[in-house]
Amino acid sequence: MLFFCIMELLGEMMTYFPITFRQDVIKRVFQFLTAGDSCLIVGIGSVGKSNLLRSIQNEEILPVYLQDEKDDFLIIYVDINKVLEYSSWGLFELMLHQMFMALSSKIDDDKVLNAVDDLHQRAIHPETRYLAFRFADRAVNLIYQKLKLKLVFIFDEFDSICQKLLPRDFSALRALRDDHKYRLMYVVATRTELDHLREDPGEIESFEELLSPNIIWLGPYSEIDANFMLQRLSTRYNINLDERVSHELLVATGGHPGLLRVAYRIAIDHPPHLLDALLLNSQILVECERIWHSLDSEEREALVYLAMNRGLIERYDVILTRLHHKGLIGGPWTSQNAIFSPLFVEFVRLQRIVTGEDIQIDRERRLVWVEDRMIEGLSPLEFRLIEYLETRRGQVCSRDELAEYLYPADMAYEGEGVSDARLGSIVTRVRKRIEPDPENPKYIVTVRGHGYKLLEEQADAG
Repeated sequence: MLFFCIMELLGEMMTYFPITFRQDVIKRVFQFLTAGDSCLIVGIGSVGKSNLLRSIQNEEILPVYLQDEKDDFLIIYVDINKVLEYSSWGLFELMLHQMFMALSSKIDDDKVLNAVDDLHQRAIHPETRYLAFRFADRAVNLIYQKLKLKLVFIFDEFDSICQKLLPRDFSALRALRDDHKYRLMYVVATRTELDHLREDPGEIESFEELLSPNIIWLGPYSEIDANFMLQRLSTRYNINLDERVSHELLVATGGHPGLLRVAYRIAIDHPPHLLDALLLNSQILVECERIWHSLDSEEREALVYLAMNRGLIERYDVILTRLHHKGLIGGPWTSQNAIFSPLFVEFVRLQRIVTGEDIQIDRERRLVWVEDRMIEGLSPLEFRLIEYLETRRGQVCSRDELAEYLYPADMAYEGEGVSDARLGSIVTRVRKRIEPDPENPKYIVTVRGHGYKLLEEQADAG
């Protein structure tokens, strides 16, 4: 564990990224900046927003996108995790501090550096700290007037402070930009759109309208970037994975940066059943929770619906489009309308009661309700049958599929199998538990010659 902690710290110090890293996203960022526009980068939890923002400052990248203008920009990286307090003073003090840090690595003009440092010192002095915005305003004006530099403020992890700032603080940020139009831009990174972060979006409208027309969605890695990150992990830990295991990792994680980083560590031990090992790992659960908590209730509901293999329905169209933008549906390692990662699919299935018209299943507590009546005393095998049919609600499940799911050991043993009578017996037992009339089932119905399926409404059954 100590080894991994040390290597993780060393990894955070490795800021080099190739020019092709997140190329499509970075290209769009610089298109906005060179036009004098601000932009909003929206990405789910642990999707690599910070690595992306740091790569924008790469000295090898700037000439590619800014060309002859590369020396005309001062890029100021403001990591909100560094704020001394979540307030307007905390934000403007940090902006001043980061302006000084960015300048000190770019210019040798002691006069300007000392002037900005003096403004920062006045901003932290107890008697004048309430004027922090005024000092930040002066620093911005000084940098432009003396150095003719265009300023780009990159706000990383903006979600938390966005919920704490007063409406006038957003107006101040907007006014700062308006005073230096086309010479001062914001690049803001959040887990969701800004108007989803405030109970009253109107409070931040003046600032949000700078960003909302220019949203850039950041999803999991592309194939090229995912393979680069795998190689980077191999270099960091000095352990290479074979091609088969690497491919399994990419499929399992869908190229999600946080999942991929954790899964790589697990794969180092080369477990024989990698997907099972990943599903049981607590750190994988933590990464899935980070994704889950960056979504709103409608997005979660749509994902649960998809995870239950119910396909797509019209009322989720707008939400599903948003989930596509966020990279939670589709991707290089799954189909266009499927959730991006089988690890996340399994997580989603356990998050809440899945409700059909008549049947409710709580997978976490292994409970079943039928028409608001809790079915008590189900055996593990009986619960697994209902659970499997629920995941395929409305679809025919063949006898072989059910047997494979319910009796995997028997099906795997060569020369053995599961008889129709044995399978029929468990179906009969479950019908007796959940059906109002087991002889005329309305939920688990037989599809002659094929198997069984779970219905939500009354149906004629054989």
